[in-house]
Amino acid sequence: MFKGFYQFLPNMSYGDAISNYTLVVKDIIKELGFDTEIFSMNTHQKLFGTTRNYQEYKSLSSKDNLIIYQYSIGSELTEFIKTLPDKKILLFQNITPSHFFLGINSRIEEDCRRGKEELKGLVPFIDLALGSSEFNRIQLEDLGFKVTGIIPIILNDLSYQKRPNKRFMKYFGDGKVNLLHVGRIAPNKKIEDIIKVFYFYNHKINPDSRLLIAGTDINMENYAFALKELADGFGLGEVYFLGMTTLEELNACYRVAHAYICMSEHEGFCVPLLEAMYFNVPIIAYNSSAVPYTLGDSGIVVNEKIYEEIAEMVDVFVRDKKFREKVIEGQRERFKDFNRGGLKDKLKGYLSKLEA
Repeated sequence: MFKGFYQFLPNMSYGDAISNYTLVVKDIIKELGFDTEIFSMNTHQKLFGTTRNYQEYKSLSSKDNLIIYQYSIGSELTEFIKTLPDKKILLFQNITPSHFFLGINSRIEEDCRRGKEELKGLVPFIDLALGSSEFNRIQLEDLGFKVTGIIPIILNDLSYQKRPNKRFMKYFGDGKVNLLHVGRIAPNKKIEDIIKVFYFYNHKINPDSRLLIAGTDINMENYAFALKELADGFGLGEVYFLGMTTLEELNACYRVAHAYICMSEHEGFCVPLLEAMYFNVPIIAYNSSAVPYTLGDSGIVVNEKIYEEIAEMVDVFVRDKKFREKVIEGQRERFKDFNRGGLKDKLKGYLSKLEA
């Protein structure tokens, strides 16, 4: 039986899907009866008190402990993890391929490139390599990790039960059709393709519509500027870049949305798809990376980005209530696969194998 069970990640960030998930996993580890804490290199000021600096773990480290390394980018934390005698689980959230950031942010481009190289170097040090999706697990296997598995991301339901922001509800819940995208403003998300879909929907089908884009553009200002230029060039006055939203604002966005659009070309899991399922927003998503693994048989998955046709699918969601409800019902069923009990059982199963 392990004495303690601890988590590590480079950055504990406010509003970040991996950081939120780390807090959920911490609660489950507690329920399993272990001493547990989260260790990070950096912690957002709004999350002070939820973590300790990773260097402080030296006094706790033991071959009788188990650690989870939440891995999504290269950092000095990797070398630190290698030095520890503890049993080690790698939880791979994937790394965005560096080429997406070429000409946009050279530092992040290098971090992603280095992250992939560091991941290969971890192979001899990891006892169990888990992916948050089958897409991620396959990549781990291809890199040479011997023992692999899947442990999916789940939502912290309590966060999404917060009252929606009244100002957002009033302003965006005015009867116009709202298309929604949530996530970092990053080039792999291909938000320019969402804007192109909206152009056809707004100009050719329904001018009484808007596009809501919720997510921070920190370190991606050049890309965000290009997106705004694109929207202006198309004459789209109803594209709203909302930036970093509070949970209350985010909840309002999902409640007023008529369709969720994902044109991303690289995802390790894509948490906003789960959020859209939770809020009963029908999904149209491009068939790429982990997206089909997360959706399963739910939502509408497109294999080609034919913008006019995707805009017409949005129109069907809006006009055909029976079809919309059928899609939403499929998403409700899929959402049941991402539950706290299932995550806890999977974690217990992997623990028993490591203890054997």
